[in-house]
Amino acid sequence: MTSTNAIVVGVDGSPDSSVALDWAIAEARLRGAPLYAVYGLWMPVAAVPFGGVAVLPPPDELRAYSEEVLDKARQRVKDAAPELEMDTFLILRTPTAAILEIGGDAGLIVVGTRGLSGLGALALGSVSGRVAAHAKTPVVVVPGHRVEDDGSIVVGVDGSAHGDAALRFALREADRRSAAVVAVGAFNTQSVPMPIFDADGIAKATALERRHTEAIVAEAVARARAATRSAAHVTVRAEAGYPADVITGAGRNAALIVVGSRGRGELRSMLLGSTSHAVLHHATRPVAVVHVQEMSSHG
Repeated sequence: MTSTNAIVVGVDGSPDSSVALDWAIAEARLRGAPLYAVYGLWMPVAAVPFGGVAVLPPPDELRAYSEEVLDKARQRVKDAAPELEMDTFLILRTPTAAILEIGGDAGLIVVGTRGLSGLGALALGSVSGRVAAHAKTPVVVVPGHRVEDDGSIVVGVDGSAHGDAALRFALREADRRSAAVVAVGAFNTQSVPMPIFDADGIAKATALERRHTEAIVAEAVARARAATRSAAHVTVRAEAGYPADVITGAGRNAALIVVGSRGRGELRSMLLGSTSHAVLHHATRPVAVVHVQEMSSHG
């Protein structure tokens, strides 16, 4: 059974998964957590008489390749962090299903933005997109390039339960890293119920909406501090624009961007809301996606 504080990382031998593995190693060291590398080996199926299907065993070449990928992951961990507890899993399921199976009770799941499937980053149906949507555990999607960052953690806040869960995750992560947090909310002046005919009116409406949004963010920060007892320094920001644009803009130099899986007003049936999906698609930094139910036991 997977340890409830373990870091689970999907690997497939691609450059992106190698970067994700390195990120997962660093995170496991921060948390003092075990690290599990997972390879999902998809099983082809064939039709059989009377309408059934048969699952075919994987070709020897594919099994050998997957075992080689896991062996290399094990060696990479041994070289970088020999003190870590580490295990590997070869699961005869799709990569998404394999990662969700092993990561269901883990502390964190880590995946690269794209693998060897040929799908673009966060394309509809990609492993990273599906894992981020369906996991109950927090998921970090790591881009396939290494860039310098300012060490900060940027979190999108909108006053919703999912936004609050993201903020609690961000504060706990900041405490581990001794990092500063930027809690950012987005607004648009069109929501102000007043006619605007001139520049002065627009400026007043913008200032009013900014203060209102800052208050929402500040209240959320207070709730999160009470829940986590975090000592992290938090800067409250409110910016005009679409939420995804505001969050990715604020996080352009961050070490980590954190979003809730859904935002205020988005349908409960949506596994991954429009804002979180857009941030995943456009951000050039690692992005953590947090679901509400996760935060009772994860983070």
